[in-house]
Amino acid sequence: MTNQNMTASTIGSRALATALDAVSAMGQTGHTMIPESPNTAIFNVGSQQNDLGEDKIRQIFVTMIEAEQ
Repeated sequence: MTNQNMTASTIGSRALATALDAVSAMGQTGHTMIPESPNTAIFNVGSQQNDLGEDKIRQIFVTMIEAEQ
């Protein structure tokens, strides 16, 4: 039973190490992770402070992301 747990632990550790290496490598290339769409906080601020609808907020978000690329 102990050998099985160690194996699962080793596999998990290797998977985590691989994932961390990939994220680190991506950061070194100058790339950043950008969400696919605005999160709830962005929708809330946009609608409360600017009286914007969800579609308009999403359009502004996408336009900002495209301008950065």
